[in-house]
Amino acid sequence: MKKLISISVLLTILATLSGCGDKTGSASNTAKPTVQQPTATEEVIAVENSDDEQETTVRERKIVSSEAYEYEIFEGAAIITKYKGGQTEVTVPDKIEGAPVEEIGFYAFEAQPVTSVTLPESVKVIGEGAFIDCASLVSINLPQALTTVEKGAFAGCSALVEITVPSEVKEIKRGAFASCESMKSLVIQSMDLSYDEWGIEDLPGLTVYAPEGSAAAEWAGAMGKYSVN
Repeated sequence: MKKLISISVLLTILATLSGCGDKTGSASNTAKPTVQQPTATEEVIAVENSDDEQETTVRERKIVSSEAYEYEIFEGAAIITKYKGGQTEVTVPDKIEGAPVEEIGFYAFEAQPVTSVTLPESVKVIGEGAFIDCASLVSINLPQALTTVEKGAFAGCSALVEITVPSEVKEIKRGAFASCESMKSLVIQSMDLSYDEWGIEDLPGLTVYAPEGSAAAEWAGAMGKYSVN
């Protein structure tokens, strides 16, 4: 499965540069900066300015390597950028260097032979492709503090049977569950979570369990996959 990160980062930069216009009030033919794809130790960040527009910047990442993980500490929180422990049953620590683990970063567990992963309750973001192509992954918990599941986070997790999405999750992005061929149960606890081409429309054996009257009940019902939670 091809990675999503290089395409999405490049499109984000291009869209921002083309849409921002001349913010300094100088002549309209002022040369635009050269677009460069971030390296493995850089990250593109969207920043709101005083005019409610977005600008992009690239920050240098300070990656630290330990026996089991590569990670960084950013704004008081730990981001796991790569798992390298080689275990099949993984319990992610709730703190690294005293900082709470709040994010599983881009492609952090990509194609690892893990069968089960236990995430700490401190995790708020599961990054793009974080568990992509973990074909042996059977079970994983989504923490109650989780708010965002990025694109393709679990794509290709063909052994994953069920997953529960907590009520605080505000957004699950496209392709998050694509090719999760063994998934039978998706439990949605949020009343408001909308659907954005997660890939479940291609999973014929899947049932979505959601609260009656919820947004998930409406869109899952339209797919013919709905059951009251």
